[in-house]
Amino acid sequence: MKVSLGRPMKVNNFLTTLNIKLIANRNLKKIEARAWEAIKKISKSSTNKAAIDAYEKEME
Repeated sequence: MKVSLGRPMKVNNFLTTLNIKLIANRNLKKIEARAWEAIKKISKSSTNKAAIDAYEKEME
């Protein structure tokens, strides 16, 4: 699964609409990389919890 904030131009247009300082393309890529790692971590723990819950429910 690929995570993307969208094209940098779209992100910066959105930020401009909100009167927020623009973000350089290079920095957007760094932010995406950090977000991807966080999403993977949360996804893995959520999947593990769901598997454990399903197993426990099946054993009842």
